[in-house]
Amino acid sequence: MEQSLLMELKRVQSAARKALIAADSSYYSWPADRQELFRATMDKAAASRVDSVLLKELLGIACTAKNAGDIWRDLPIDKLNPLNWAKLLTRGIGQDMIFVNESMAENTSLFDFDTLYDYDYKDYLFQEKANSEQFSGYQKREYFALRFSRWVRLIINDQFYYANFYSLAGYLTCMQEDKGSDLIEALIPHEYVDGKDHGKTVKDGFLWNMEIQANGLEKQLEELQHRWYHYVQQRWEILSQEFSRDEPAVFCVDDNQIDERHRNFIFNNEAALRKIRWRYFLEDFDKLQDEFSIVTELETKELEAAKRWLQETHKDIMENFDPNVPKLRKKYKVVIAPGALDGLIGDEDE
Repeated sequence: MEQSLLMELKRVQSAARKALIAADSSYYSWPADRQELFRATMDKAAASRVDSVLLKELLGIACTAKNAGDIWRDLPIDKLNPLNWAKLLTRGIGQDMIFVNESMAENTSLFDFDTLYDYDYKDYLFQEKANSEQFSGYQKREYFALRFSRWVRLIINDQFYYANFYSLAGYLTCMQEDKGSDLIEALIPHEYVDGKDHGKTVKDGFLWNMEIQANGLEKQLEELQHRWYHYVQQRWEILSQEFSRDEPAVFCVDDNQIDERHRNFIFNNEAALRKIRWRYFLEDFDKLQDEFSIVTELETKELEAAKRWLQETHKDIMENFDPNVPKLRKKYKVVIAPGALDGLIGDEDE
């Protein structure tokens, strides 16, 4: 390890040790299993004490546990890496100090889930229940691995990593969505502008009201985007069904950003999730890992098919779609709660 990285590692580890003592002065007198449980289930008061110590030790910012959260949220992104690294050492579990950077139900932690499947299937049941209650006539979806990607943090070779967990179907359709936006822009040039109500203060926050300008082709663009959305959803279902019959396999690829280590972990199906335990993540992952060239080949195939579909669909819309016939689609008013975007621009990396 380079000398500068080794020095940073020691600095972060020292800060984490002091923060854990601030969280509970008895921490280092406990056996390892109790320490791990404490990290996974730390309450808000202890977590706030951790934050205040990390801010002081790593950035020289003196604060109290009460205002540490506000200070953390206001920090620029380039200050977050050492803080997030040290915080992982105070919250992570298992051999890799792994931590899921998403909200969980009250009194729930990763200790409640042995494998990745246990966590993902519980979330699937929650999502299905919520959708059934919210939408009349909701058609329940069959379970497939990782319909939604996960934001994760972990330690790899003593270094801090941000990570995304994808299903293989999810990774491929995510790549489609990224490229699809550029293809649609090329087919129907457009831009997003503030609507008349954008940013307007309402009771629960402020309105998000962006409008599209497409040189008179707004309706055609809306129709193309609508069909594209459904195409991507269908591809996810089809690919998930196809991959569910395969032997379990996993893949990974680095997607490093400036001064950030980032890795994408990809799981081909439910069977793969069942074989990987949270507390032994990298050990179990390595046993199933296959060549990433397999994913690259699939991605090329899917992107070529998506490009053909978009071109054909665009041609059909321009020749046959009548923009004067109204479409009966439910419109939604999007209200952003105060502080809801803080994680995107301040206290979290994603």
